[in-house]
Amino acid sequence: MPDLNQRMISVWAGTVLVGLAMLAPLGVNEYYQSFLLQVFLVIALAQAWNLISGMTGYVSFGHAAFFGVGAYAGALFLTWGFPWWLAILKGAGVAALLAVPLGFLTLRLRGPYFAIAMLGLNEVGRIVATLWVSLTKGGTGLTLSPTLLPSLDVKYFTMLALALGATLLIAWIHRSRFGLELRAIREDEEAAEMVGVNTTRNKVTAFVLSALIPGAVGAVYAMYTSYINPASAFDHARNIEMIVVVLFGGSGTVWGPIIGAATVMVIREMLWAQFPAAHLAALGVLLLVVVLYLPGGLVSIVRERQQKRPDARPGESP
Repeated sequence: MPDLNQRMISVWAGTVLVGLAMLAPLGVNEYYQSFLLQVFLVIALAQAWNLISGMTGYVSFGHAAFFGVGAYAGALFLTWGFPWWLAILKGAGVAALLAVPLGFLTLRLRGPYFAIAMLGLNEVGRIVATLWVSLTKGGTGLTLSPTLLPSLDVKYFTMLALALGATLLIAWIHRSRFGLELRAIREDEEAAEMVGVNTTRNKVTAFVLSALIPGAVGAVYAMYTSYINPASAFDHARNIEMIVVVLFGGSGTVWGPIIGAATVMVIREMLWAQFPAAHLAALGVLLLVVVLYLPGGLVSIVRERQQKRPDARPGESP
């Protein structure tokens, strides 16, 4: 019964937040609408990173590579005459197709070796985008004509749908047998194999799903900014942002990336306005404090309160 109550609270809280997000364009100006769009972008990327790294324990420092691939693929398909929605789908598809062979190759590595391999993947993507001038225009970048782009409202609701879809996917996986097997891999991969878990299939499936989301988000981002170049598409800071947001909110949980993204984005915006030259350093110190004293993220505060209840069940988590 407590688990059912917790699930109902989560459903109601999620419904209210989605309702407010859908009504927001009616009551805010373009600045706040753009800010919310960026919050949705960070939520979707954080949920994607949470799927492969938070649930399987394979820490990726290169998921921005799939974001960059999706951004370039979406921009190119748009310039080749495809409608914006089909360009987003194709951008996501290209990123997912790329993830299949990469997953089989890189997921043989563990620990820091996997992390370094993924970091190298992001750098390879940036170099390819820089050198393949005939397709990407190299360092000059791709500029999208305003006549090809959807309106800000369309981009806003598309990014909201991606954030919502990524969250629902994580919520479903979290409660499914697939999610249970992913957490078993995170805790002890050899033991999981011994009890019959197909670790290779599960890891590659999670890896491909976690690449599909950044691919779609990257395509929408290219339409939002109307310009991309290798530095912006394969930005290392975006990898750090995904990791920080998930750790800040709570790794391996459904609500952690949402809470982390909203908190980090608001704090970053406030610090940027007050201390434009030192906001990144101040944010880094704040995050360091949270990681040191709240290793389970902000979600761990709620979890500890639940576990102190007389009727609490072991393992309950938001």
